[in-house]
Amino acid sequence: MAASSFNPFPRLPTELRLQIWIGACVSHQPGDYGIHYIDVCEPRFTEGIPSPSCTLTARLADGDKSSACLRNGGLWTACKESRDVMLQYSSVDGHHCARISIRGNGKDWDARVYPTQDIFCIKSKTWNTPDTHAEGWQIQIPDLSPGGLRTTSIQNIAFEFDESWNKDLPKCYYDLMSETSARGFLSRLLYNRFLNDLTTLEIWIIVKNGQWTIDPYRPRPTKPLHDYDTDYIPVSEYFSCRHCLRTHDFDGVFQSVRSFTNSLDDLGMACEKDHRNYTPTYDDVGGWGFEEQFCISSDVGFLAHRDMQIDLCTGRGPDEKEDDDSDLGF
Repeated sequence: MAASSFNPFPRLPTELRLQIWIGACVSHQPGDYGIHYIDVCEPRFTEGIPSPSCTLTARLADGDKSSACLRNGGLWTACKESRDVMLQYSSVDGHHCARISIRGNGKDWDARVYPTQDIFCIKSKTWNTPDTHAEGWQIQIPDLSPGGLRTTSIQNIAFEFDESWNKDLPKCYYDLMSETSARGFLSRLLYNRFLNDLTTLEIWIIVKNGQWTIDPYRPRPTKPLHDYDTDYIPVSEYFSCRHCLRTHDFDGVFQSVRSFTNSLDDLGMACEKDHRNYTPTYDDVGGWGFEEQFCISSDVGFLAHRDMQIDLCTGRGPDEKEDDDSDLGF
């Protein structure tokens, strides 16, 4: 709509204006959830009472232009009527919504997000976290109540993988946790999740530049998640190919991811005894060693750029015979 034709807009009938606002919304389909890039800050004070020491608050990272919530950004800033329309259509799939603060053009505004379904990727300036592990950490955003006086916790936290994470990695997990870096923040979050048995917090690593393919041994990828203009797929970190009997590393990026998570688990073994309910579990047969090795990065998920998918290999490897294809199941 040209600027010269926008001025008469308020004089249109109310029903027509509402139809225009509703039609301008980017449609939201069931299961259509997004990725947002956030920064976190220290606990804030509300009416003179400090927030819990294990709570951080989130807002959109300064200068971010890639978050999914920005796709309807203009409707949040246009006028009160457009904001009311956004709030009215904020309950989707029965999942409650919240708002995330955005700083832009010298004015703060809010955008709608889904705290239990969307993924929030931390891109912090300081990489600060709470000083205590006495309780499970929470990263909170305001809900849709007037004034945002109530808050809700986000449940999916992500970090964007950087191959520099493998460089000069400390020899001790506690030294890694002392770093003011993305990998330091990640290591502290994993440690806090372990100590406090946090079952609702999901942690993801986003791999934006690594080739991947579908693991035939596991379920097919779910519906993509998206940021402003890119789709991401939940993927396996690696798998052994049925055809060539080798692990697919392709361009080597996921090999770097696997190297980092393996290092985390090796270093993190020293932290197992820190849990308040720690007791050694011995093998029933041999009477020695642990039944299952402790992995601090257990259940970390991985997201890959949809356009980086490549096809499975289809030829036989050098160690396969011609009749080895008989039970591939393809």
